[in-house]
Amino acid sequence: MSDFHENWMDVPIHILDFEGNGYSGVVEFGLATVKGGEVVEARSEFCKPQGRIPRREMELHGIVNEDVADAEPLKAYWDYFIGLRQSGPLCAHHASVEENLLKRTWSHPRMAPDFLHPGQSIAEWGPWLDTKELYSNLFPKLESYGLGKLISTFNLLPEVEQLAERFCPPSRRQFHAALFDAIASAVLLLNLQSYQELESHLTLPWLLTQSIAGSRKKQDARQAKLF
Repeated sequence: MSDFHENWMDVPIHILDFEGNGYSGVVEFGLATVKGGEVVEARSEFCKPQGRIPRREMELHGIVNEDVADAEPLKAYWDYFIGLRQSGPLCAHHASVEENLLKRTWSHPRMAPDFLHPGQSIAEWGPWLDTKELYSNLFPKLESYGLGKLISTFNLLPEVEQLAERFCPPSRRQFHAALFDAIASAVLLLNLQSYQELESHLTLPWLLTQSIAGSRKKQDARQAKLF
């Protein structure tokens, strides 16, 4: 087995969370990079919305129109996101949401490594790691796979709060703040290291395969990996 497969922690994994929706667009992004078994870098930015933020959204994430009036729009961060995708895979909790919002701004990136199929390249934001799908597949009997519920179920909130104190702006240290949620997802990913029975499975292609929603897609991914 190649080093690429064995040493998945040597590849930077970029955990992303967006606040916003299809109407307003992205109004905040949070990014936590995991490498070597820990969070090594983080970034949080407000983004100028496409229109006014609906009241319901403001109540959810706590960002008001005045907070983002002078912010750069997400499209201003093209070089940053391209650099992320070329250095490692993207990850999110329920990744289809982040991918859809990302594609509303840029339909696809430049050519980048296909981490599911080592040695190949692809002009796609994925394949994504997805902590929601990972926990759904690995722990199939839980009542809920919501981000906050998983953090509570696995008693990970102290670790999340410690990292939030280090990386998050003081006013954005709670769920539904982009970087806090990205850090929570990062902690879920790193928590898998604590299970000895998973040790032999924790390669990047395996994690990516287990992140695919739907049994047919998983089977397709496994067959593709075999050949």
